[in-house]
Amino acid sequence: MEIRIKNQKKVLILGFASTIIMVVVLGIASHAQLNRMANTMNLLYSHPYIVSNTTQEIKFNLVSMQRYMRSAVLAKSDQDLDELVSLIASHEEEVFKRFDLLSERFLGEKNTINESYRMVVQWQPIRGEIIRLARTKNSPHSLAIARQAEGAFMQTLLGKIQLINDFANKKAASFQQAYIKEKQQALWVNYVLSFFTILFILMLAIRMIKKTDQYESDRCDKEHLIDQSIMLAKLDKNGVVLDISNALCRFLDKNKTELLGENSHFFDNSKRAEKVNNTILSVLKTGAEWRGEIQYINPEGKACWAQSTIVPCYDKAYQISHFTNTLVNITNNKLALIDELTSLLNRRGFDAILSREFLHVQRDNANLSLAILDIDYFKKFNDLYGHPKGDEALRQVSGLIHENVDESCFAFRIGGEEFAMIFVGHSLGSTKQLLHRLKDRVERLQIPHAHNQVSDALTLSIGALVITPEDNVEERRLYSLADKALYQAKQQRNNVVVSKYQASEPHLNLTPEI
Repeated sequence: MEIRIKNQKKVLILGFASTIIMVVVLGIASHAQLNRMANTMNLLYSHPYIVSNTTQEIKFNLVSMQRYMRSAVLAKSDQDLDELVSLIASHEEEVFKRFDLLSERFLGEKNTINESYRMVVQWQPIRGEIIRLARTKNSPHSLAIARQAEGAFMQTLLGKIQLINDFANKKAASFQQAYIKEKQQALWVNYVLSFFTILFILMLAIRMIKKTDQYESDRCDKEHLIDQSIMLAKLDKNGVVLDISNALCRFLDKNKTELLGENSHFFDNSKRAEKVNNTILSVLKTGAEWRGEIQYINPEGKACWAQSTIVPCYDKAYQISHFTNTLVNITNNKLALIDELTSLLNRRGFDAILSREFLHVQRDNANLSLAILDIDYFKKFNDLYGHPKGDEALRQVSGLIHENVDESCFAFRIGGEEFAMIFVGHSLGSTKQLLHRLKDRVERLQIPHAHNQVSDALTLSIGALVITPEDNVEERRLYSLADKALYQAKQQRNNVVVSKYQASEPHLNLTPEI
């Protein structure tokens, strides 16, 4: 034990040393990353330079337009004038494009840009008047306008463009200073965080080494908690109990000494125990994990249910050495599926088990029989004898139905006086035989029913459907098809109708048998 604790300390120290190395590497990597981030920020804020370059391009195009305007005033032919007008228009288009880029990238107030843009637009009629005068060969007049009005206008416009350029240059300088400052701050933050991280890990390592001395105590506490809270058993390859938790002993209502060394039967002692045990062993022998529900009848006769998980455990030679069985009590959930009056499964249980067994018979290539049972004229029975007598009659009938339940059969109360039974692996003939026997036994109870039109005693009408692995029938149709058989049985009452699914015919071939 002492050697094992020392080894654990060594592993712990090595682990923390590795962690410190990783943190140092992380700090170096973070340092490099912060540099890259700062550089990225520098590139991000370099767009003031784009603004500055754009204003220069605008000024160039405006000056070019002014120069071409003066040339247009002195043009000697209409052809020369048209070429100059075309050049002016192309430069004007470039100016508008640069203003779009300027508006997108400019970080200051947009009023200066908007004023400049409007001035460019206002320059258009002035140019138009000059070009009109030039086309009428009124060169002196147009030249005077170009030198006076256009000259003053251009001086104002270029001044506003210069203001935008000056603002961009100032903004670029401020961004550069902010970038340098943020980079230095980021580096210091990284250094400080790395220092405190290493310090914290060292303190944590010291604390954890001290805590290791309490390892055995903590482990015992955990084992006690598991023993008292989790239903757990260790079983040998034949299912014999090697160890078992007290929580599971309480569930089984037995002492640990009563269970150790005994065959667990995987803690299922219901009517289906043999089938469940065989299924579990066949799965576990393949090395696979088994999951499913088990039912346990305690010494007082009370039924309990659990969700069971059994996992094979292997030795060093990779051979199965034992099984670990973990159970979760689901009795309360199962009781929600039980009809309180009759103790049979209720409609919710019927829907769940029908879906489950339908999948099972498809997997196992087995027959499935679904029977719907209805007490004849039961409403008249209640009206005549009262509901307490009706409840007692339901309990007596359900008791007979329950006696027919075995590992291949399930029984349900799905309505007021309506019951259902599911048979797995029964042929058409055996299903008929079981249902006829049940019908006759109910009548032999001799429960008086004066308003029964077919007998002086309480009777049943039963309709059933039998499907084989070859039948291609959908699960959702099973109940409706069985109900059709019940409808035919109720035409005569105290009757049994068992039908076989025939997909080739539009309706079932229902042959009533009394």
